[in-house]
Amino acid sequence: MLLSHLSELTGINLDHLQTVAHGDTINDLFTKLDPVHLLQIQQDMIRQIIRKRTLEHARLLDDYYMIAFDATGLFHRHSPHCPHCLISKSKTGEILYSHNVLEAKLITESGLALSICSEHIENLDGDAFDLSKEKEKQDCELKAFKRLAPKIKNAFPQLRICLLFDSLYAAQTVMDICEENGWKFIICFKEGSIPTVYDEFEKLLPLQSGNHCTRETKTVNQKIKWVTDITYAAHTLHLIHSIDQYKESGELKKFLHLSNIKPTKSTVCSIANGAGRQRWKIENQGFNMQKNGGYNLEHIYSENENAAKCLYICLQIAHMINQFIEKGSLIGDIRKKYGSLKNLTQRLSEALRFIKIEHSDIIALFEKPFQIRLQLNSS
Repeated sequence: MLLSHLSELTGINLDHLQTVAHGDTINDLFTKLDPVHLLQIQQDMIRQIIRKRTLEHARLLDDYYMIAFDATGLFHRHSPHCPHCLISKSKTGEILYSHNVLEAKLITESGLALSICSEHIENLDGDAFDLSKEKEKQDCELKAFKRLAPKIKNAFPQLRICLLFDSLYAAQTVMDICEENGWKFIICFKEGSIPTVYDEFEKLLPLQSGNHCTRETKTVNQKIKWVTDITYAAHTLHLIHSIDQYKESGELKKFLHLSNIKPTKSTVCSIANGAGRQRWKIENQGFNMQKNGGYNLEHIYSENENAAKCLYICLQIAHMINQFIEKGSLIGDIRKKYGSLKNLTQRLSEALRFIKIEHSDIIALFEKPFQIRLQLNSS
């Protein structure tokens, strides 16, 4: 039954579709396939989404698509996976071999986190690496960003984007790269990240006393103040300071955002809340979902490093498709109808195996044009 369905859906004659590829066969293919070819498919999907204006609603200040950057661990083990493993010591003194990846995801307030490019964080020669003497030479997140940035620029040269970073990226080299590429950025800032910038913020705040506003929601009272035109290493920066007071508990939370987008009273909430605080979606809707939502991101899918990278991109593509199914209008409220997206995918899998779909059913499905729209509620 499954072969018959695959024949109908792909247009391959059933006589030429004798079996479904075994996992080992797929692994063998991926050991030889350059991951760049799969990345092109992934990025072509993003380009189509942008060209069709599917995410127009999600642009910061109606202008910039938001790209969040963050790194995550894929797996670690006590023996080398490949010559490029990162090497570290555990608390008990054991040597650990691990693989991390830096992700760039297009995010929206409505909860989408769509991978547009990634860069694996790995050493050139892990087997010869001397942990005690050469710590500073290991690959790291910032080095990976320097490699990832030109790949994104080449893939999306005209795209107006705003990069969302955590405090690790509060560095001149990162700002220089953004300036060279014509990118905006918002960094979740900490007072100690660049002490001179925060000192300048405190000095200028009394002189820019008009730069403040308040905002109230059902749960939070928010006070925002900001300082513009702070000079740092030939860059003109702006720092936004927000304090949230939760109505029920009285708890106070402080947020700082450093940006090269100059805020005004009409835009400061969008910059701080609609963009700066959305960076966490790469962790929650992105990494957390891929690790705990059935994708098993931390599973070692292949002992071959090239195949592992190919499978990683396939996982990103699958997650992208599932997000549009979950957020789209085709099925409606998936959790209400099926309990979860995972339950839906299991039922689809079983349907492909056991329920006969006629060719006429597929033709009838597309007889009349229809649109699938995104559900735009925030999450």
